[in-house]
Amino acid sequence: MKDRLPLVRSVKSCIVGTLLIALPFFFFLLPGQRELLGPLPAMYASMLILFLLPAALCLAAMVCGTLAAALGLAAAFASIALLTGEPGLTLTVVYVLPVMITFLLIIFYQIPFRKSCPAMIGVHVAALAAAYALAQRMAGGSFYIAAGNAVADFLGNWEMGDMMLYQLYSSGLIGLKNEVTENVLLQVPGGYQLSAAARADMLLSVRSMVTEALQSLIPSLIVSQSVLGGVACLLLPLRFGFLAEEKRAFLREGPGELTEDGKQKINFPTLEMPPFSLWHIPRGIGWQVGTALAAGYVLRLSKAPVLNIAGVLLYTAASSVFMVQGAAAVNFLQKSRGARRLWRVIVPLLLMTIRVLTVIGIFDQISNFRGLRKPPEPKEDF
Repeated sequence: MKDRLPLVRSVKSCIVGTLLIALPFFFFLLPGQRELLGPLPAMYASMLILFLLPAALCLAAMVCGTLAAALGLAAAFASIALLTGEPGLTLTVVYVLPVMITFLLIIFYQIPFRKSCPAMIGVHVAALAAAYALAQRMAGGSFYIAAGNAVADFLGNWEMGDMMLYQLYSSGLIGLKNEVTENVLLQVPGGYQLSAAARADMLLSVRSMVTEALQSLIPSLIVSQSVLGGVACLLLPLRFGFLAEEKRAFLREGPGELTEDGKQKINFPTLEMPPFSLWHIPRGIGWQVGTALAAGYVLRLSKAPVLNIAGVLLYTAASSVFMVQGAAAVNFLQKSRGARRLWRVIVPLLLMTIRVLTVIGIFDQISNFRGLRKPPEPKEDF
């Protein structure tokens, strides 16, 4: 186990890794944060945990050592417990611990990438679904309504709430009844404030907006975060962990034995993961994913709630798979043109924000411009 999951890979990397994970969470605990921003620090910490913490912990375990991952995890648990209390800590434990335990078992038992990657995605689905079910139970079976009420209560009591509500109203995100649109702002000493009728109506609109948004967002978020998070929890640790170990081996021993492709041979669990630029969906599976994408697109237009949710889940899952393939195709093009490693990270992230990677992934699946899928063998004539 020491060779595969050492406690400390290097003292410097262990210290740096621990600080990089812990400091963002400790920032939210600074004096005055909760008094000034109310529940916003807790919300930001929760977003860090949902989107970044599992991948960051897996990355720390492979680059810095398991001690850095453990200390970073303890910092996240401590901060979320202080910010949200027992409910937030329980949800964090339910989500993060299964992912970390699965990752450590994969590395310890050297489970090949073709099996471990689907396993990581499945664990993400199970952990997020369990956390969602637990949140529903904590909210008395009405999580969406409770979240809408919490946001409205915060804006109603926050000293900057009137300004935020007016910004939402001005941008068209929330509306007002016709009878109160003429008396939205009242002049008071030192400035303006919302009228009581306008504030009450805006807060009601905020409740409805948040409730409806979460009803459509959370199911798709569970699926997309499971696919992208599961991939990230293996791709980033294995890739950057190998690079870090290769550099340490060179500094420690100098040029050593080389592999067949000319790289330095080191003792690091790669799990037989292919280069990211060569990731692709096999032809047969690609047709299935494409069918799911098309079916999901049609079903999510249905007015029947069950069919609509099924369509959202299918469409999100398929588009997330094609998004990963699109990122691999972009990486392939960048490597073929000699792009620097930093740009091979930045460009796919930028394309992800404008939802272009899914289109690129679909185009790559259809055109096979990387030449990774063998054409079907012609049938012999008898």
